[in-house]
Amino acid sequence: MRTLYHVTPTPEQLALISNPRPGVQLIRGAAGSGKTTTALLMLRLLCNFYLRRRERLRLSGRINILVLTFNRTLRGYIQDLAEHEIRALKRPEVSLTVSTFAKWSKDLLPNATMLDDTDRRSKLEKLSKNIPLPKNIVIDEVDYVLGRFKPGQMADYLACSRIGRGVSPRIDRNLRQQLIDEVISPYMNWKGDQNKLDWNDLPAILLQTPMQESYDIILADEVQDFSANEVRALIRFAASPSSVVLILDAAQRIYPRGFTWVEAGIPITKSTRLRTNHRNTKEICRFALPLLAGLEIGDDGTFPDFNSCVRSGPLPLVVKGLYSQQVEYVLNHIASKIDLSRESVAFLKPLGGAWFDYLKTALRGRSFRFVEITREQEWPRGPENIALSTMYSAKGLEFDHVIVIGLNEEVTPHGATEGDTTLENLRRLVAMAVTRARESVIVGYKPEEASSLISLLDLTTYREVNL
Repeated sequence: MRTLYHVTPTPEQLALISNPRPGVQLIRGAAGSGKTTTALLMLRLLCNFYLRRRERLRLSGRINILVLTFNRTLRGYIQDLAEHEIRALKRPEVSLTVSTFAKWSKDLLPNATMLDDTDRRSKLEKLSKNIPLPKNIVIDEVDYVLGRFKPGQMADYLACSRIGRGVSPRIDRNLRQQLIDEVISPYMNWKGDQNKLDWNDLPAILLQTPMQESYDIILADEVQDFSANEVRALIRFAASPSSVVLILDAAQRIYPRGFTWVEAGIPITKSTRLRTNHRNTKEICRFALPLLAGLEIGDDGTFPDFNSCVRSGPLPLVVKGLYSQQVEYVLNHIASKIDLSRESVAFLKPLGGAWFDYLKTALRGRSFRFVEITREQEWPRGPENIALSTMYSAKGLEFDHVIVIGLNEEVTPHGATEGDTTLENLRRLVAMAVTRARESVIVGYKPEEASSLISLLDLTTYREVNL
């Protein structure tokens, strides 16, 4: 499967990476602006900075580098490029760790016994029986609270602005107190009785755990989907001095975990926004923009701007028909229009598992070789250039062609009111998915079962195909 290009820095990127210094730096920008590539290109220069410093001060020991991604698929995707940058130094005293936050934190706490997610959800659903909110909203809210506030500071939740959580459903102070009393506190006590932890506990524990090792250089990608406690824990493991690079775009946030840098106690020394879109064509960017229109993304977010794109291409296609017809159409399109020897194709869906079964059978029937990359820890190195993935696992990746078929209401359920948190997250998710594409996008749906997201698209930005 094709991976990231080894690129030459653009003038915009060169200005950013050419003056390495200690401190905490933000790299912001829209999808396709090269945020991750820029940060990885910084690795070699940052390494040289700290190697020279140690030689000058006659210090011994290793240069420790930590590169963290949000999910396992992205970790596998960028590891080759990170290792390429470090290998070029030919310095054995440089130590590189590429991981996800979850695995890195679990490795630091090897004796932690993790709670099974099914048991966790079942317990939270039982505790929320008297809460006048859908069960999934309650569980998301519990994660939000436990990820944002330090242990012992849950009372701060009562009056805080629920950054990144939308305005619907409304959760007033009384309901927040009820959530603490009837769900969060009993849940925490239950975990203690079980002597088990969930993933929100790990960063909270790391905030209080004596450090055995620190890092001279830390790169963290897709930070908009890290919780406040995860970022706090990460910064705690930075050496003094050190360089920390946080890469993010709040417009692509797909988990409602908002917080402010001041609140999290993160001392930002430099903030840069990359503006040129090197990945998407103008047409893909125009197509994605209506999905985000009107959403509040804050200063850390960047709306797609087709004027920032350096290339043009074909209009995205929106195909209407039965799912079997959509599959037949896109497979014919691949066979006749795409050179799989040099171009990559991603089939992306909001949900995984059985939702891919029919597609996999059809691909095998046409002798198309493919790989499934959802939650995979290693990037596939074989010749297959068709990937099947959930949209969540496609965060941070890029492909020549992106195909999103079967975009029906059944796979994009949400609340009915304006400002619904789930709907806003879905809008970001699908916009993120289509902007994974370098060259072309195809979206498909069954008209009588269409996702409400289809109605947000601008008819002037795509070509419609009736099957």
